Amino acid sequence: MCQKKLMKKFQALFFAAAMLFAGGCGLIEEASLRNKDVHLRSFGQDLTFFSKYGIDAFLLGEGSSYIAVSPHWQARVLTSTYGGEDAPSIGWIDRSLMADAKRDLQVSQPGGEDRFWIGPQGGDFSIFFPDSAVQNDDNWRIPAALASEPWTLVARTRTQAKFEKEAEFRNSKGNTFKVKAEREVSFLNRSDVSKILGIEIPEAVNMVAFQSFNKLTNLGESAWSPDNGMLNISVQSCFNANRGVRVFIPYRPGEQAKFGDVVRDNYFEAASAESGRLVLTPEYISFLADGKNMSGIGVSPYRSEGIALSYDSLNNILTVILYIKPSGKRAYLANSWRRSAQPFDGDAISVYNNGPLARTSASAERYYEISTYSPALNLAKGKSQFHLQRTFHFNGSEYDLGLIAYKLAGISIGQLRGESL
Repeated sequence: MCQKKLMKKFQALFFAAAMLFAGGCGLIEEASLRNKDVHLRSFGQDLTFFSKYGIDAFLLGEGSSYIAVSPHWQARVLTSTYGGEDAPSIGWIDRSLMADAKRDLQVSQPGGEDRFWIGPQGGDFSIFFPDSAVQNDDNWRIPAALASEPWTLVARTRTQAKFEKEAEFRNSKGNTFKVKAEREVSFLNRSDVSKILGIEIPEAVNMVAFQSFNKLTNLGESAWSPDNGMLNISVQSCFNANRGVRVFIPYRPGEQAKFGDVVRDNYFEAASAESGRLVLTPEYISFLADGKNMSGIGVSPYRSEGIALSYDSLNNILTVILYIKPSGKRAYLANSWRRSAQPFDGDAISVYNNGPLARTSASAERYYEISTYSPALNLAKGKSQFHLQRTFHFNGSEYDLGLIAYKLAGISIGQLRGESL
């Protein structure tokens, strides 16, 4: 009853006062902040968590589909739902970190479904390590504008919010970048989704969708260049991992000599095909995202088709991520901490599966992250570039979800379940 009354208040107030009304419902247990369950927490539980720990957030959406957005947490989409307060909360957030008043946010970040990021993270021009420092965990520092500083809410409607932030970044070569970052988060209704995807979404399918338009402007006095360093824009999306989750990345076929490797095992050897975590077919890459083993893969801009899908067979959720990939041959920044002889041969899309390091028994938060990247930005003074990502979540019968996946990427429900891999 408390949850139903809460949702009516959200609707009546265009979702403006979510956190003010949630505190008395008692939906979250004190000792249950960690993210280990196969079954997802409800959206109502996360709203109560936000209220209990003073997490600044508001809702965008309509009907029973909402996204929770936070200016304080760098304008990120924290989570979303397709069915109101009783339905699953789809995004992964580190509740333990967010609830810790002594947290160091420049070392660890709490995730979220859609967060703005600037790179490169590693390499000779990284903005995450002090000048010429060894690139390891001890020296890693997330820039404050991406970690701990709030963004300014510029405008807001029932379905859209605009944010901005001016900041300076210094790369490991000692060069400084003065920038203005702008971010527009928009809820997408069923009609929007059908137009964007070019397919009809069955009425029986529950859904929530949104997009983020991310823009970076050079406010400095000089142009960014390969000699002094360049930046890129990334959108990073965290979701709950379990043994029933696989990520699928369709790729462009072609000779290795022309297009390079189909998949890059950039991060950890645990992603190898021998482990069963990685499966390569002639049409797509399949990667197990179970949160049990730290692993990750990358796909180059020459192979990426601008789409990734994931299917959570235990919670019956199909997720589709689209991003706008510029045409033509463009340089992409490498994000690996390992210094590379090819710093501009980076990924256009990557998948990271969080978990314990191989051969250890240490526990770890169970989530996976899909990231998309803009090319390296060689912006002249006063010039701008954008990166657009769209996220779609579908819940329904296996038949309907399989039909959506097949129309968008040629992947059947059997393949989504891993039966035909």
